[in-house]
Amino acid sequence: MAGRRHRRRRAKASSSSPSSPPPEDDEAWTQSDRRAMRRNLLNSIHRYYLDAISRLSPAVLRTTVVRGLLVGGHCFGPFHPVHNIILNSLWYDAAFPLPLPPTDDDYSTADDVLFSTDGIARICHRSLDGLLASLRHFCPSLSTGDALCQLMYAGADLAAAVAMADGTTKSAALRAMASHGLAAFHLAARTARHPNPAAFAPFASSALPALNQQHNIVQFLQISHALSTLHTNHLTYLLSPALPHEPPRSPLMPSAKVLDRIASQKKQFKDAGKQVLNVVNNALQHYTLRSGDQLMLHSVCGVSLLKEEGLHNCYHINFLAYQEDSGTRVGAPVLFFTEAIILASNETDIRLCVPVDPVTDIGCCFACESNKKMVVHPFYDEYLGGREFQVDEVEYAGDFLNPVDVDYIFFDAVRDRALANYLGDSNLALMYDHWIHP
Repeated sequence: MAGRRHRRRRAKASSSSPSSPPPEDDEAWTQSDRRAMRRNLLNSIHRYYLDAISRLSPAVLRTTVVRGLLVGGHCFGPFHPVHNIILNSLWYDAAFPLPLPPTDDDYSTADDVLFSTDGIARICHRSLDGLLASLRHFCPSLSTGDALCQLMYAGADLAAAVAMADGTTKSAALRAMASHGLAAFHLAARTARHPNPAAFAPFASSALPALNQQHNIVQFLQISHALSTLHTNHLTYLLSPALPHEPPRSPLMPSAKVLDRIASQKKQFKDAGKQVLNVVNNALQHYTLRSGDQLMLHSVCGVSLLKEEGLHNCYHINFLAYQEDSGTRVGAPVLFFTEAIILASNETDIRLCVPVDPVTDIGCCFACESNKKMVVHPFYDEYLGGREFQVDEVEYAGDFLNPVDVDYIFFDAVRDRALANYLGDSNLALMYDHWIHP
């Protein structure tokens, strides 16, 4: 499908003015085509987020950098998607800090890092929306299907997609993008529901490339694969000239009702997290007994509680873990998949625990994909949830209209007025997303 369509693409797609309106979608792409390409791209983007998470140490992930990643760490920008994720996350965390960072009781359980699965899925979907918007700004003659195809062949790398659409090199595409970057990244950020598109656009289009020229930031990221607190503090320092000036704002005085709902959501996340971490610890023991390898948990980065008929208390979970030797971490963390069932006796039956490669392991799970839970499944091993289904049976649009757990965990009493209004009005007709972007 993709090869046949790709031959029909326009050789000079960016030749028209970026200010001209994008064309209506032509009939070259069916809805099934677009849905399949979107699914492919979401998997690629998800892989970039897992890569970025694996590079950040657990100590870094126990800070508000997690908020930066899940709220403002979109994968579009002037560099490789993984580098964009890391730099956008650190910049947003430094530019818009929480007035009162959450306590360990709010977010982490003991020393373990449990990511918001919905938060990861949301940032993946929104990043794709932003990529599409910015690519069609740079290359106005592309339809949505054309843009999806270019991004898919470019591995969700914006500059590479522009180069392919324009029939030129990536370096030439970057130079061409520079003159229209401010408008394109503002559009990308707004489409992707970035909390502050006006601040992000000049950062991504001019400030970040300039700082990279001065300090070789990309080279630093290429050399320093594992990023400790020392590394991220250094990167934040290098990005500090690009931090916007935000005038002081008075914090909200949320009502007791709003505070109670936020506290309730935090408790639900923490209680669910305890069960998930219990499952993961059992899975680590199961794997050690079977393989003899000692593992140390890095983070839990994907959780799906299957809800299909006949499946009860069955988890599909991704976690990252280090090899351990005499209590010392060895090498980079490895991604694992585990399937576990919580029995009536509250015991855990670990049905499967195997390492997975996000590049080569492309197993499908109808139950997880239907619930918009992004979990990497093994290709060869058997698991529950349904492997045989048509792509058309699943909706891959990113309509995360309501708040997710990360919004409650990192509630910002200065900036999250939309969330406070939403929580305080039980008769609210508009969804949360419309409060943020009227």
